[in-house]
Amino acid sequence: MSLFIGIVYNPSKPETSEVLNLLKFYLSKEGFEFFLLRTDFYEFSANLNYYKDIKRPDFVISVGGDGTILYSARLFSKYEVPIAGVDVGKLGFLMHFSKDEIEELVNYIRSASYEVEDRMMIKAQVNFSGKSSYLNNALNEIVVSRGKFHRIIDIEVFVNGEFLNKYRGDGIIVSTPTGSTAYSLSAFGPILFPTMENIIITPICSHTLSARSIVLPKDSLVVLRVENLPSPAVVVFDGQEYIDLNESVEIIISKCDYYAKIVKNPKRKFFETLRTKLSW
Repeated sequence: MSLFIGIVYNPSKPETSEVLNLLKFYLSKEGFEFFLLRTDFYEFSANLNYYKDIKRPDFVISVGGDGTILYSARLFSKYEVPIAGVDVGKLGFLMHFSKDEIEELVNYIRSASYEVEDRMMIKAQVNFSGKSSYLNNALNEIVVSRGKFHRIIDIEVFVNGEFLNKYRGDGIIVSTPTGSTAYSLSAFGPILFPTMENIIITPICSHTLSARSIVLPKDSLVVLRVENLPSPAVVVFDGQEYIDLNESVEIIISKCDYYAKIVKNPKRKFFETLRTKLSW
């Protein structure tokens, strides 16, 4: 069986070159075709244009840290392509394979004996008062936060048309279960099992003692309204793509129509990863 493999890699990691050489060797040995796509977290649209000119891969290998697999998910998940992460980063919470397991990973691909986890993603439509809009998705989280001038912002939150609360503070994190162990966790949000399907709303440094996270059903429609900004704010997708906010804006967030298909390593268990990676 001939497969076309996409390799998305972060060139800034010291061990990336070694891992790429190993992947090239083992993939070529199996007769697989492959292409390389380097991450540039600030030129995502340029890579989208590049991707349009190449054949759709059957499988994606992401080489780097968690940011690289988030990047790969936003780029390829809508094509329902399995994504396997090879860890050469600092944390690697989402990366299921080490550089010492590359031959094993390629054997899984050859025999199609790998298991895939469907990870829920979320999407957002950002509507500006001037009627223009912006669409994007995220595997971890979508964040609305204060900008570089560190001024408190007010965000009204609605769920399925019902007013939830008005949060005054540094911003709001809207995350997936996969993202529950990322930025949301740092803001004291709950940990959810990654294959669950929920939307988590977590305030960031709210200027009140009572603000807490809330976990919503997967089919919830979340609307964030930001008005009367004292200074520019920002919307950030998976910590990589962002939009500056200089005017009143409405952000509509809901579950994506597709999932990130993350390839599991049978040796890795979620609770063990919590203990080893996050000192749980």
